[in-house]
Amino acid sequence: MDIIEGPPIDTDPLLIVFARSVLQLGLGLLGCLYYQISPLGTQQRSWLVLRGLAGAFGNACFFYAVTVMTLADATVVFFTGPVFSALFANWMLGEPYGKFDRLASVVCLLGIMLVVKPQGQLGWGAVAALAGAISGALAYCVVRKVGRGVHSMVHVVYFGALSFVGSAVMMFLVQVPRMPKTGSEWALMLAVGVFAFIGQVLLNRGLQLAPTGPATLMRNLDVVFAFVLGVTLFDEIPDWSGVLGALVIITCTVAMGLHKWY
Repeated sequence: MDIIEGPPIDTDPLLIVFARSVLQLGLGLLGCLYYQISPLGTQQRSWLVLRGLAGAFGNACFFYAVTVMTLADATVVFFTGPVFSALFANWMLGEPYGKFDRLASVVCLLGIMLVVKPQGQLGWGAVAALAGAISGALAYCVVRKVGRGVHSMVHVVYFGALSFVGSAVMMFLVQVPRMPKTGSEWALMLAVGVFAFIGQVLLNRGLQLAPTGPATLMRNLDVVFAFVLGVTLFDEIPDWSGVLGALVIITCTVAMGLHKWY
């Protein structure tokens, strides 16, 4: 495979994943030290490895999608995750997956077709976002599978460690590794890592405490934030098909969440 020059930092998903994983791993280890717990956990380590691998792969896919799609479109496709979470929860946790869930899943996939633009890099971005959604759904179900017996900080460490190894290996295989060069680039990478750490701690704890329904509803707020930030920060004005597809997907995932809740 040819070695290619690394892309600019704001469009380099591998560097973004690497920077995020370094900070997430470091802060996670400090958290384990603070709580006086083993960062490797004391039980169900095979599930923790699977959670870390699925989370790392899904995270990399999402960051790639964001670099070639609008923030809103990539986030909408990525947050079809509840559809796949319902499938994994049925398989791993024995949760019901009835006719209503199947119907909502099919309609949600139709919403994806409205959002996705299959040409060129956009098509690959949509595939990556969908792969990330599936991987993320698996990771969330593993968190609920292991339950409260594993501290949320241990999940952060496994996720960070496997993301660190995977992104470092891929950077050396497919491009010339690079470091941030300016103060703004360093600040950007630091912000990504810190906010990712905070988000992961809260997400893992929330998945352990909340039932599937309420957790699904709260996660859908990401789509709203993505649309707002995409328009206000990046001047990404969504077209009518993207907005319609987003409404279809949000409606279906919210309906599934409410159905499971009640």
